[in-house]
Amino acid sequence: MNAQELCPICGEGHVTDQVQMTETQYKGHKRNLPLHFKLCDSCTSDFAGAQESKQNRRELMAFHKSVDGLLTGAEITDLRKRYKLTQAQAARLFGGGPVAFSKYENDDVAQSESMDTLLRLVRRSAVAFAELVKEKCMEAEFVTEKQIASSGPKLVRVPINRFNGDRTPEIYNPREFRQFARGEVQCKP
Repeated sequence: MNAQELCPICGEGHVTDQVQMTETQYKGHKRNLPLHFKLCDSCTSDFAGAQESKQNRRELMAFHKSVDGLLTGAEITDLRKRYKLTQAQAARLFGGGPVAFSKYENDDVAQSESMDTLLRLVRRSAVAFAELVKEKCMEAEFVTEKQIASSGPKLVRVPINRFNGDRTPEIYNPREFRQFARGEVQCKP
């Protein structure tokens, strides 16, 4: 709101945006968070409109996420931009629903611990990102340079304790495993 807006309480004064630092406590952790509100210059009423309430909730959620050890909205935004994903692509790739990443990034809601773990894994490893893109059959949406090769540890395939007819070890394939679990692939003798 601008300074010319009339106070909805007294109808005479003008309201101005205010921010006051307020100590907040969550799970034994304390932090000063900005509290957004409006103040009337005539009746001195203070109140939070819809926009201020939204800002206050987001500040509080970001604090809760940091105390709970979850990625903040800004960190999730950085991760998404690092891989040049839209919010819709991120939602399809990681799951969570069509508008989940908008809510995570704006600190409207906290992501689950399992979602947070997946995001942290992909944040640390471009190879994990490329494998997830492949797993979700989304390769066509990404040009080759977006699937950055990692200079870090290489993906290692772990042999299981069975051998093919030529005595070479079988390689674990998560896609085959899921197909087997759903009954689409029959067990090998």
